[in-house]
Amino acid sequence: MFRSMLIAGIAAPLFMQGAAAQDSDQDSDDVIVESQEFEEVRGDWVLGARVLTPEGVRIGYIEDLIIGKENGSVNAAVISVGGFLGFGSKEIAVDWSELELNYDANDVRLGITQEEAEEAPEYNFRGREQIPVEEPVTTDGVGTGAGTGTGATTGN
Repeated sequence: MFRSMLIAGIAAPLFMQGAAAQDSDQDSDDVIVESQEFEEVRGDWVLGARVLTPEGVRIGYIEDLIIGKENGSVNAAVISVGGFLGFGSKEIAVDWSELELNYDANDVRLGITQEEAEEAPEYNFRGREQIPVEEPVTTDGVGTGAGTGTGATTGN
């Protein structure tokens, strides 16, 4: 439960970027979503869902989702495969369009074998990057032009 809330908290700003970019004149009825559509599944249902081969053999569990920040769509699912009780497992990613979810995502099918999943390369997550802070512009005081003011000067 905590993991679901944590992921929802992390993903919310990604979804909000699109809303913030919209016109401020836009009617709130166009922004507010009142209910879940039948073809939509909750993220909470997907995270932790069991992934099976077409024959029903367990491949692993959905551990994470890769979300496009520009359009908010799910690009890939990260699946934990192999191991025992979380030890010795690895995470692979599969294209979201390759998954078949039933209406409440408790049955997720993927068109590969368990062996193919275990032989797949491990997914490489990128590190979180900080937005670079602009350095303040500094000058050494040397320049040309006329200046006004008072002060003492020393001759060189």
